[in-house]
Amino acid sequence: MRWEKASKKIIIPYRVSDNSDFKYEYEITPFYTQDSGKTYVPLQKIKGHYGKDILQGENKEIWWFYEDENPSFDGQNLRFKLKADFKPSVFNLQNQEAMKYSVLLPGLGQNKVKYPPNWKYRWVITSVAVYGLIGGSIYMGSQANKTYDKYLASQTRQEAQNNFNETQRKQRIAYGLAFLAGGIWATDIILVGIRGTRNQIEKKRILKRNEEMNTEIGIGITGSFSPTLGIKMKF
Repeated sequence: MRWEKASKKIIIPYRVSDNSDFKYEYEITPFYTQDSGKTYVPLQKIKGHYGKDILQGENKEIWWFYEDENPSFDGQNLRFKLKADFKPSVFNLQNQEAMKYSVLLPGLGQNKVKYPPNWKYRWVITSVAVYGLIGGSIYMGSQANKTYDKYLASQTRQEAQNNFNETQRKQRIAYGLAFLAGGIWATDIILVGIRGTRNQIEKKRILKRNEEMNTEIGIGITGSFSPTLGIKMKF
């Protein structure tokens, strides 16, 4: 750490680094103690890289304006601790381009734009539902054709009427199943597009927030990052 008495602040440098390609977002909460770690108090009058949406980087700093928070602060037995909570980052997810996956296979795009809450293959349910409905539509269409053939071969008016009505009923079911399959498929594509747009907006927001944190304490902004599984601190 660096104590700048003239400006009555203490600078706490740290870095967030990881060797994995999988990205994380961090929530950093700084604490201090003056009783050998028996009690830790969260820092209040601070600026810099703290709070939510912290991304990977080497030059992270937290500036603590100790006199604004505690006018009687004397710096005796001072120690700091950073608590880091993390979650998978939205930067692992795709934007609207994920719609192409749902065009190819119903439900697949959902797996590209959001983290599944439980089973990661939940998208398969959509595929099974759509293709099941399409299969049902094809089957009922073939049954309608068979019944129509019976209608053409009917010997009596009553038999012809019954076969004709049955043919129409099966055709309506076939059309209904096809429309339902198409509706579910189209809805899936639209939802993927909406979620992908939200991801894009969220990425821009997080990047802007990190840029603002850098600017706030005068640190240069870099264009690449790769969030981490661990935090390393230098004092």
